[in-house]
Amino acid sequence: MKKKMLVAAAVVAAAGLVLSGCSASGGAGDDIVIGASVPLTGPLGTMGTPVSMGYQAAVDEINAAGGVDFGGAKHKIKLVIQDNASDPAKASSQAKSLVLDSKAVALLGPVTPPLSIPEATVADQLKVPFLTSITPIRAFGGANPNWNYAWDVFFDELQMTQTQFQASDLINTNKKVVLFTDTEEDGVVMGKLWEANAPKLGYTIVGRETFAVDNANFSSQVAAAKKSGADIVIAQVIPPEAIGILKEMKAQGYDPKAIFMEKGGNTGNFVKITGGLGLGVMAANWFAEGMGLAREKEFIDKYAAKIGGINSDLGILVCGYSIANVLADAIKVAGGTDPAKLSAAIGKTNGDYAIGHIQFTEGHAAPLKVIQTQWDSNNNQVMVLNLEGKAATPIVTPEAGLK
Repeated sequence: MKKKMLVAAAVVAAAGLVLSGCSASGGAGDDIVIGASVPLTGPLGTMGTPVSMGYQAAVDEINAAGGVDFGGAKHKIKLVIQDNASDPAKASSQAKSLVLDSKAVALLGPVTPPLSIPEATVADQLKVPFLTSITPIRAFGGANPNWNYAWDVFFDELQMTQTQFQASDLINTNKKVVLFTDTEEDGVVMGKLWEANAPKLGYTIVGRETFAVDNANFSSQVAAAKKSGADIVIAQVIPPEAIGILKEMKAQGYDPKAIFMEKGGNTGNFVKITGGLGLGVMAANWFAEGMGLAREKEFIDKYAAKIGGINSDLGILVCGYSIANVLADAIKVAGGTDPAKLSAAIGKTNGDYAIGHIQFTEGHAAPLKVIQTQWDSNNNQVMVLNLEGKAATPIVTPEAGLK
């Protein structure tokens, strides 16, 4: 009996070594395991779904072509996706499990700093490459200015927080602005930048309403904003907060000339999920028709109908697709999946991808430039401010959904 148990234990141990070797070393022909903990449900589920679609689309294309080529053989990718339900603690534990249990050699990230930062922290602790997007780079870098294995591809808040004022220059307003910012990383960073940028660009912040994430009652904040007489509202909020603010604005009869809802307004079907109140809301974007990206039309033709329009969801999908390809290219450059070599290869990325040019700079970040878009009745986000900060499609004002 004891002998049988020892034999069984040896078999299990050998199997574990084989599995570890298959995924971690990427031997000839072995599959490469890549993990992703993303929010498929919860408040951020509308963003996690398209990013996971982008990951899967890239992996499917790579595998259809035979896999990633290194070491004299092609290696197919096994993508393991788990739903963290928009819970930072769950995102952290899943990231750890994907590496230790599923034997992932690298991790593709979720969306937004509250989820990306915990996963990046785990990746650094375990010394496993982590590549994410849909996470503003100053919030990402502010959490850890010395990331070792974690990398981020998204916009620089410094550039992004100028676009609201540049778009407002295209319409007639009193140049008074009220900010709505929650207390998560994006709200803190962007709120400070809007306050700093406003006077430089000829605008006055007449109020800043702050609140905890998942705040449900905005009556006092909207009342204060309305009393200020501001023609412009700029918000950095999650989708449920965006809906709550718009409902309260409608109830109180506050219809400013321009409403920018960052993050919350970057949600597919935004006009529909707000009961029409989101019609005319603007939001910064990194993918839109007319931007001039090399594969813009290809992705619109292939995915717009599936994703529900030419909007941020499509942009999230393209970001996911792009960083999955960055990771695959880095594996080729590294000649395998050795963690240190792979992370170094990610950092040397300097090329054109579906989302645009990706090149990492300080803080392990590759900044993307953003534009401003406005929601129309066809569930599209139409570009109103281009990459040069100039007018594109005329802005519809005041915000049509609150009339």
